[in-house]
Amino acid sequence: MNGYFFDMDGTLYNNKFHEVSEKTFKMLNELQRQGHFVALCTSRCQTELKNLPSCMRNFQFDCMISDGGALILDRHKEVLEMNCISKATMKTIDSFCKEHSLVYRYSTRNENYFGTPYSKYAHDIYFHMYLNFPIYKPYVDDDVLNILVFCTDGMKEQFKLAFKELQLVEYIDSIEVRASAVDKATSVKKLMGSHEFETTYCFGDGVNDVDMLKMADVGVAMGNACDVLKEVSDVVIGKVDEDGIYNYLMENKS
Repeated sequence: MNGYFFDMDGTLYNNKFHEVSEKTFKMLNELQRQGHFVALCTSRCQTELKNLPSCMRNFQFDCMISDGGALILDRHKEVLEMNCISKATMKTIDSFCKEHSLVYRYSTRNENYFGTPYSKYAHDIYFHMYLNFPIYKPYVDDDVLNILVFCTDGMKEQFKLAFKELQLVEYIDSIEVRASAVDKATSVKKLMGSHEFETTYCFGDGVNDVDMLKMADVGVAMGNACDVLKEVSDVVIGKVDEDGIYNYLMENKS
């Protein structure tokens, strides 16, 4: 049995057209039919998965890693592990964002909220990506898995300095925040330790997939992946809109 771990956006899911190709979905089913372990490994929270195409929403992954590694669910969506940001740290982040007029969003086990009043910019980014968006609910005492802080370059440096003990991933216009030592790679490694995979394959396209691909037996970067991910991957395949996953696995099937 091999282990196959797939990122969602830009890997399984074509964000431009909001679709999963028929061939990609066919390959996921074929891998399971062959007895392999098929897992999702995404930075999306559970709420952000709700507007995916029905074929993907209803697909029973053997395991689902969400919130960038902070939440691990089994095939029945029961919690295997949750790693939350401490409530004291959350209150500090909330105060920092309010002091600097930063929009931030936070996710819990089943919900997703803006912790500060959201801008049209943040709203539009969310709707474009996920076809839904969080409502505004000031943080009080929730168990938070993942945060996205919208900020510019200068403010990014201030935030990174203030919260350097946390797990941070920097994007063009935001910073993703998780508890210390919590990421996709760590979660995949835990599952590798509890299963006897002959070979572990990890597929991705973004900067938050770098460590996951580096620790996999075979790290697979999409053709549309960022340059830094391609540099650390073992192989670069076709783009998400070129059925890259299907073609690669068809060419390399045992």
